[in-house]
Amino acid sequence: MRNVLLLAWLPTGLAAFGAWLDESRALGFTIWRSVCRASGISLPSIATFTLELIPTAVIGALAGGLLVLVTGACDRPERARDALAAHAGCGLVMPLGLLLCASAWPWPLTLAAEAGLAVLAAVGVTQLSRIRNATYADRSSRGVSRIPPKALPAENFSVTHPWNSHDSH
Repeated sequence: MRNVLLLAWLPTGLAAFGAWLDESRALGFTIWRSVCRASGISLPSIATFTLELIPTAVIGALAGGLLVLVTGACDRPERARDALAAHAGCGLVMPLGLLLCASAWPWPLTLAAEAGLAVLAAVGVTQLSRIRNATYADRSSRGVSRIPPKALPAENFSVTHPWNSHDSH
């Protein structure tokens, strides 16, 4: 679960770093926020102004998403599941995060809200993607289930016939 939390924060953190660079270079975030508010908060205007005014933030978010995918490409299935959950959580929350950033909230609060929502969405996707393996009679090491293991024939029927050569044990 800790990996999911860290991976869900990665794209938002790199986007925030990119937005800070844009702000320090040319007041990109401040201009972006005021233009988005002046033109009316809509997804087309936010998308257009985001690409034009804060490109380093976009690059940071994309680099963070790429790092999440690279982490998921490792050969451990837990990492792949965690990366999928973090990537889906970030993808679900990103449009809402852009709307939050264009709102009147202070920017540290909007970034914290977006990161928190991404973590909540990632945890939700993790819970939805959990697959429980059924216990199979011939493989007792698979999963958790209420299905009892396959009983041996000797346990089901006690055979005490003298003509059965296997009963002499």
